[in-house]
Amino acid sequence: MTQQPQPPVPYLQTSDYRWTESAFRLLEAGALTATVTARDNIASAVVDGVCPRCAHPFTDRRSLTAVTNGLGGTRAAPGGGTGLAEPVGAAEAVVLDVTCSCGVPHPTGETGAAADATAVTGCGVSFRIELAPEHGPVGGRP
Repeated sequence: MTQQPQPPVPYLQTSDYRWTESAFRLLEAGALTATVTARDNIASAVVDGVCPRCAHPFTDRRSLTAVTNGLGGTRAAPGGGTGLAEPVGAAEAVVLDVTCSCGVPHPTGETGAAADATAVTGCGVSFRIELAPEHGPVGGRP
């Protein structure tokens, strides 16, 4: 007997803390990863794995370094400096607020009708990952 695929969970915009807790368990199990890298004075983060709510795979990529003077740091910013915010260093924690971007249409509305082709995909959940300095996810093992 073959197992039928389960329909996607309905779309729900939520940031309930239980999804952060669930994401932490996924991080500990290795089903979700979060990494921060710095190259050429530009820091970036990647969160990759399964969503804690819908369990669909997703990848969230973002830059953590901001240009503060709009000129790419080629001129001094007010008060001196290069105009680039300092990249994330090994001595500071990184907090990432992540929203599911699984790319799967989730049913919307009270009727449970499938999302139309122009609908935003993802299940709507947002959760937080905090990476401790040099140790990975807060509370996790180095």
